[in-house]
Amino acid sequence: MGVQIKSGNNSAGLANVSATYELQVVTPQTEENAGFVQLSSEVDPGNVLGTRTVLPLEVSDDYRLRVGLDQALFNTGFEGTNVNTGVFQQVAVTATVTQLGGFMIVNGGSSTTSGQGNYIRTYRHFPTYGTYPVYVDVWLREVGYASVNVVSEWGLLYLTAVATATPLDGVFWRRLSGGALRGVINYNGTETEYTIDTTNVPARDGVGVYDPAEVNHYLIVYHNDVIRFWINDVLVASVDCPANQQGFTNSSNTPLGFRVINTNTVTPAARQLQIGFVNVSMGDQDTNKPWPHVLAGMGQGAYMTQMGTATAQTANWANSAAPASATLSNTAAGYTTLGGQYQFVASATNETDWALFAYLNPAGTAALSGKTLYVTGIRISKMVVTGAAGVNATMFFWAAGIGSSAVSLATTDSTTASSPKRIPLGVQSFLAAAPIATAADGFDIDFDNAPLVVPAGTYFHIILKQLNGAATGSLIWRGQVTVMGYFE
Repeated sequence: MGVQIKSGNNSAGLANVSATYELQVVTPQTEENAGFVQLSSEVDPGNVLGTRTVLPLEVSDDYRLRVGLDQALFNTGFEGTNVNTGVFQQVAVTATVTQLGGFMIVNGGSSTTSGQGNYIRTYRHFPTYGTYPVYVDVWLREVGYASVNVVSEWGLLYLTAVATATPLDGVFWRRLSGGALRGVINYNGTETEYTIDTTNVPARDGVGVYDPAEVNHYLIVYHNDVIRFWINDVLVASVDCPANQQGFTNSSNTPLGFRVINTNTVTPAARQLQIGFVNVSMGDQDTNKPWPHVLAGMGQGAYMTQMGTATAQTANWANSAAPASATLSNTAAGYTTLGGQYQFVASATNETDWALFAYLNPAGTAALSGKTLYVTGIRISKMVVTGAAGVNATMFFWAAGIGSSAVSLATTDSTTASSPKRIPLGVQSFLAAAPIATAADGFDIDFDNAPLVVPAGTYFHIILKQLNGAATGSLIWRGQVTVMGYFE
């Protein structure tokens, strides 16, 4: 039914309309009579979907409007099948952690045995900064969430033994035996649980209701004065800091952790936490931390293998052992690593480019994301004579090769191939008959302002060219190559 509105002509108690029939409204001038206006931002006008997409503006707990100043501290998915043991530590394992189908699975072996469990955490501890909130986002799903005689936990969670009944510190989520969900504040081992009511929490995609068996977005916002728990963008608990504590945790740096512990024989089915993605960030403060520093802090420094591909370092350096002697070749790698130690026997060959190091930046697949390698610096150490002296004076020319589609340095550009783009690095030289321990000075090359970019699925070469080949095969050269950079 339509309601007719006519101009009140400035009469008391009557509303005025304009000449084009818009209702003329003035907001209250007296503060206690003021109502509220919801500010929102239009993300899309709905030209295709048919309805506008509008999101509310967001303000942090210290009254700052979030305008893109958040600083990423840690961020990772779980592609591939290798748990990155350089980033995640498994503590006192009695059950297993596996990685499959884009998820890291705590209790991947589906243990139901009493007393077994697993606690996995980041080696890195994440700081909390006074008035600057820290956001801990976890996307996970739960298997056997309603099973009995088992407890699971995730969030800022510190333990030293998997079977410890009570964590030592942290702010985290806890799924009780039988399936009830709690938010937990643990201060130096003394904890308080808060009941989480998920009755009105929607599914992550907005269709239907919250189901722990589906992937859900769990968020903890840690602020020194208040902790907030969110599920799928719905606030489910807000906790003020006790007046007798300086913060919610005794430590101002806490790791991100996940635990499943069987308190008795589990029935009817094993419980698992299947973690699909995690993110830790600090809000409000523009730290201006360089992006390479951020990525290195996430475990993506060039000295570490990419997450999901393997669980080792990238450089050639065996513990307490000399490096294997490189086979010098133009078409094959002397070493397949990203720098490290090297040694090779003198060659009489001149003016041949050798692929002393040829590192293949892993190609991306549907199950494993391809990452770009940024090389920001190269250090060529002193080269040392470690064998009998040669007859001829010898010079070595160093270069880097970027982005080759094949290991061979003879690769040329075509519609299906890409050659190694060579960057000269420097020269080292030795006099004839140089005795053992003679060394040629090394050098550092800085590419920080214009990094060398190696796409996924292509090679990064360290190339060595010899002039005036040594006349004796007993001469042995040794040295080191350091490649500095990060994966993105």
